[in-house]
Amino acid sequence: MPMFKSFRVIITLRILFIIALVLALVYCFSYTEYYITMFILVVVIVLTVGDMIHKVNQSNRDFTAFLLGIKYEDFSATYSGHHKGKTFGEMYDAFNQINRKFLNIKAEKEANHQYLQTIVEHVSVGLLCLDEEGNVFMMNKALKKLLRKPYLVNAEALKKIDKNLYEVVQRLHSGDKELLKITIDNKIVQLSISALEFKLQKQSLKLVSMQNIQSELEERELEAWQKLIRILRHEIMNSISPIVSLTSTIEGMMKGGKLEGEDLDDVKAAIRAIRNRSEGLMHFTETYRNLTRIPPPKFQIVDVRLLVQRLSTLLKPAFEKDHINFQMQMPNSPVNCSIDPELLEQVLINLIKNAIEAVNGSEKPTITVTAQKEQSGKTTISVIDNGKGIEEGELDEIFVPFYTTKVEGTGIGLSLSRQIVRMHKGRLFVQSVVGEGTVFTIVI
Repeated sequence: MPMFKSFRVIITLRILFIIALVLALVYCFSYTEYYITMFILVVVIVLTVGDMIHKVNQSNRDFTAFLLGIKYEDFSATYSGHHKGKTFGEMYDAFNQINRKFLNIKAEKEANHQYLQTIVEHVSVGLLCLDEEGNVFMMNKALKKLLRKPYLVNAEALKKIDKNLYEVVQRLHSGDKELLKITIDNKIVQLSISALEFKLQKQSLKLVSMQNIQSELEERELEAWQKLIRILRHEIMNSISPIVSLTSTIEGMMKGGKLEGEDLDDVKAAIRAIRNRSEGLMHFTETYRNLTRIPPPKFQIVDVRLLVQRLSTLLKPAFEKDHINFQMQMPNSPVNCSIDPELLEQVLINLIKNAIEAVNGSEKPTITVTAQKEQSGKTTISVIDNGKGIEEGELDEIFVPFYTTKVEGTGIGLSLSRQIVRMHKGRLFVQSVVGEGTVFTIVI
């Protein structure tokens, strides 16, 4: 750089000047008796050396101060060296330019921090960030309002709010999500809690989000109860109405006294009808009870590919009977997943049987089952058919208990399947296009 080149030239010239003075001193000392001249030369040499040392030290001190300012992020200092010459003026101008550049970067960094801080404080979802030791790195206003706490020092403080909340926060890993019901200030709060693990400047952090979904759940629960009550009322009324009517008919016949001939046959037929309808009502009630009696999953690591292959063998006669092209699209590597194989097998049987009925009448009936491991660690299983599809208005209803469009259907297959998948902390959802086909997807 020019300024360092000039500085080197100045130092070189000063050294040469000092050498010349020393040579002159040696000459005077050896060949003359000019003592006054020798004294003057000694003084000049000492002053010149001292001035050079001072200039070098001053430059070192300024340079050291500049580097320390960078180390401690203090860019407020300004440097002026034009009075010391062009060389130092250029060097100090460069220091000032670098300081201004760092000041601009720091200002932009602070502006971005304020921008992100504003967003974090503005969102309605409670956010809690913890380091590896469980110390609170950050918590926003929404979380303070939700937990009724002005601050949290570490994760241990969550125990004072609810022990289960602390355990869930500690247990969750990146991508995990759980629902938790707790009581805060004597009010029930239903929390949806999820976590994200990341690194910031080599420091491992966990970001936990908490959202109160109590009101949304109450609305959904009310809607589900209304649908269920509507279906139950429909089924029960369909059974009770003919029973009441037949009972009234029998009562009228009995008023006449002894029954003979056709009247007796009518009474027997009415009693049989009442019995059949009562048995149907009992069957309906037993079916409803089955929805609430699913055994808890017995988790084990299972290769989903082997599970689908077993089902392919089990349902092969049905495929051959209806001339269905059954395909499996699986990766070469294992698709291991922690599941209850018997329960998930029941879910897949329900979905595949629905697909068999859906492709009935298709020109080239095809059912495809796919399975793959996502980057998030989740396992995705899809049952795809090219059947007639599901009307848009029915997509929201097909998972409601006892809702069915089949003549002989019970209406609990999909509801039961979704309940089993939820017991695996997974999701079951459907996509369908009328005339093209349907895709049921399980994510566990």
